[in-house]
Amino acid sequence: MHGSHPSFIPSARVRRLLSRAGRAAGIVAGAALVMLSARSAEAQAWAYPSFQVPTTASREFNFGIADGGNAGTSVVFQWREGYARRSQFSFDVGIADPTGTGRDNVLFLGGAYAYQLSTATSDVPLDFLLTAGAGFAFGNNTTLSVPLGVSIGHRFPLDGTLALTPYVHPRVSLDICSGCNGDKSQVGINFDIGANLELTRVLAVRGSAFFGGADGYGDDRNGIGISLVWTPPGLKR
Repeated sequence: MHGSHPSFIPSARVRRLLSRAGRAAGIVAGAALVMLSARSAEAQAWAYPSFQVPTTASREFNFGIADGGNAGTSVVFQWREGYARRSQFSFDVGIADPTGTGRDNVLFLGGAYAYQLSTATSDVPLDFLLTAGAGFAFGNNTTLSVPLGVSIGHRFPLDGTLALTPYVHPRVSLDICSGCNGDKSQVGINFDIGANLELTRVLAVRGSAFFGGADGYGDDRNGIGISLVWTPPGLKR
């Protein structure tokens, strides 16, 4: 018709990206809602943030410290290793000093797999990284946590080698505790809000607030963490 404007029909690729963004946004919103109503939740194997940005790494060594309320102070080492174009494996190991009389120090370890669902484009300026793993903690009790989540964020280049990546990482997990007044299992929720500041091509500082915890940690289920990230020269993507 004369004078009419042609209708815009997004391409199939744009529709797929929007669909992925919608699903990821639904996960974030659902995680936030459940977190408000859930009486308990779990981090990986213990109460510390995932420190997981929304993109895979070729190789990354992360040295972190976190305070998780009644879960005490945790020191964690993370090794991330890229595999194929979109995949990443990681390994966590650390110790924690819970607060409270009669509570033993905790040794925790875990492994995870991550898959790059999509990277930022002009249509959808967000990176989406699917994560899944399993972690154990050994102290007064023995716990197993099996989390599944998605890390979502965007990298903003700054001056020179500086870059900032804010991100969120909601996760749902199956948590099993042996020795918690018998054996217990529950579905838990954990939610991280963090940022990664790249200082050079090989060094970065990563900080995160995390919300969650488990019944054994008491009512204080929130905490903060900070880490130093090293990417060996020659492996930076």
